[in-house]
Amino acid sequence: MSPTPPPQASTSPCPTCKSPVTADTASFPFCSSRCKKVDLGRWFNESYKVSRPIEQADLDEE
Repeated sequence: MSPTPPPQASTSPCPTCKSPVTADTASFPFCSSRCKKVDLGRWFNESYKVSRPIEQADLDEE
């Protein structure tokens, strides 16, 4: 009987470049520190925005 291979780690796409990333990657959910910095720069340049004002109900714990 041959040994069972280890299960494949699930992957998700990098939010910046869409490359597959595993959860054990040091920069998760990004594939690299470069993609992490690109994403941060988009926040600083206001390319990303919060879709609506924050309401008290958003802050209350359920």
